[in-house]
Amino acid sequence: MNIAGPQIAAVALSHSPQMAQDTEHVQGAEFRAGFTKLAKAVQTYDPTLIVYFGPDHMRALAGIAPCFTVVESATGYGDWGTPQEDYDVPHDLALAMGEYLAAAGIDIAMAPDLRLDHGFGQSTFDLFGSLSAVPMIPIIINCVDRPLSTAKRTAALGAAVGAFLRSQIAADERVLVIGSGGISHAPPSLIPGARDLTEADRQKLITDNLAKAAEAINPAWEKKFLALLAGDQWEELADLTADDLAPAGTGGAEVRTWIACAFAGAEPLPTLVYQPVTEWITGMGISASTTLTGLAR
Repeated sequence: MNIAGPQIAAVALSHSPQMAQDTEHVQGAEFRAGFTKLAKAVQTYDPTLIVYFGPDHMRALAGIAPCFTVVESATGYGDWGTPQEDYDVPHDLALAMGEYLAAAGIDIAMAPDLRLDHGFGQSTFDLFGSLSAVPMIPIIINCVDRPLSTAKRTAALGAAVGAFLRSQIAADERVLVIGSGGISHAPPSLIPGARDLTEADRQKLITDNLAKAAEAINPAWEKKFLALLAGDQWEELADLTADDLAPAGTGGAEVRTWIACAFAGAEPLPTLVYQPVTEWITGMGISASTTLTGLAR
């Protein structure tokens, strides 16, 4: 808990469209059990504001892809069955955050209105049952198109967001910082030219190549990353290079959302659950601050 400013809790977690397609819940039992614990902990924590670091899968940022984008107003894209409702974005607060980040030396873009895909919609809906349940400031971290931010600049973004929250948000607020993406995966849709596919063709490309895509899961890399995130040397996340991240696959670039989340929370994030799920073509994990892991027991 932060004494000077609001209470801040942080959680980084994987998402996968294939998880949502498993309507009978026969896959990923360990991850699902961990997610249930997380959801109950989040409900108990009862956040009054969410700051969400998420990726875009060449949908919202199809024409231009800044490294970092604060979103002033957002609607769900509706891909892979995610909701198409509006998010509850506190517009003036989002503008204030953007101005604060720029003044802090972060090269930030501002987007008046975007349709955010499952990188935001899946985890939000699964945790809260609605995209508008809790006021949220979405921050897109470009994890697909060049140029990708360095880990150091991503960490600086997270730290600056944390500083904004601690200096600008009332002490009686409960802020939940979410980072969703990764861990290791390489979906067939994240290839050159995929941005020009229709939504139906994009999803067919993935579903027709699940077995091949599952080969990109790298448990050895993931365990090292999670251990670093959870340990006393967690700030060394900022020192990771592009070569360090490469073994996690093209989709593994999304761990930038985890890095930003940790630095915004300003603390290590112990692993709540980890399970490579081949059917979901992703290493699935949840790492959360002790505020949440304590509530999840």
